[in-house]
Amino acid sequence: MSPVSSPVGHIELTHLTDPARPEHASGVIEVYLKDGRQFTLLAATPSWFKEELTRLGLKFYYGPAVLFLKKLELAAARKAAKDMMAENEQLLVRYDTPRRTLPDILAAFRAAHP
Repeated sequence: MSPVSSPVGHIELTHLTDPARPEHASGVIEVYLKDGRQFTLLAATPSWFKEELTRLGLKFYYGPAVLFLKKLELAAARKAAKDMMAENEQLLVRYDTPRRTLPDILAAFRAAHP
């Protein structure tokens, strides 16, 4: 029996807020499937997200979904995307976001919810 091939083509980790500190950052995971579809996932570490909410004075957040990782590293991003695809392709659809970064989205959320 041959192994099942993953439909995930390649993955890029972009727009890191602090590449020197992947354990405390946010970024964007670009997922490219072999069939040509592309998904953009917002990603952050819990510590970065908590600090950003505090810095912006936000008591809550709702909006585009955020994928939380212990560290923003390519290997972890790749595993998360492949696991999401294997569990249910709709997870990638639900997490797909407008082509913006999490700091931009949180700033816009703050402006809309003073």
